[in-house]
Amino acid sequence: MTSEVVRRPAAAVAVAADPATTIERVGVLLRARGERMTRARRAVLTVLVGDGAHLGAEEVVGRVAALDAGVHRATVYRTLDALADLGVVQHVHVRRTGTAYHLAHGGREHLHAECRRCGVVQDLPPDLLDGVASAVLDRDGFTVEPTHVALSGLCAACVTVDPPGGPAR
Repeated sequence: MTSEVVRRPAAAVAVAADPATTIERVGVLLRARGERMTRARRAVLTVLVGDGAHLGAEEVVGRVAALDAGVHRATVYRTLDALADLGVVQHVHVRRTGTAYHLAHGGREHLHAECRRCGVVQDLPPDLLDGVASAVLDRDGFTVEPTHVALSGLCAACVTVDPPGGPAR
């Protein structure tokens, strides 16, 4: 059995600071697949580029409604799924919102950590758990998808309030 870790590559879209450039780059990917840039896709991308955070689907729905009230809630959900399938959006399961979405940074999907106290979601390097995933595959034949869920723990700010092993001294 091989110890290769299987990951879906993120689309090769360089996220730009301005939404228009990112939207144009995603439009090129969509057209290459025979799809088009819809109002909903444009609105969702504008929200994700503008915020840069890990947003829950309902947060995206609310912000899209503020941009374009004509985009239906179900359309936002379908758009998030379609952009994730394209590799432009990465999603991760977290406690705070159920699923959080953000623009993929190109290349390889990365890992996440979520603070169990304050709920902050932090990006982690994509190769951080490669050794663990390889060991599980070698030992158990199970392919781990570590980018799908967030690791749980305490962020740097919260660990000073509640350090492992007891209160701060």
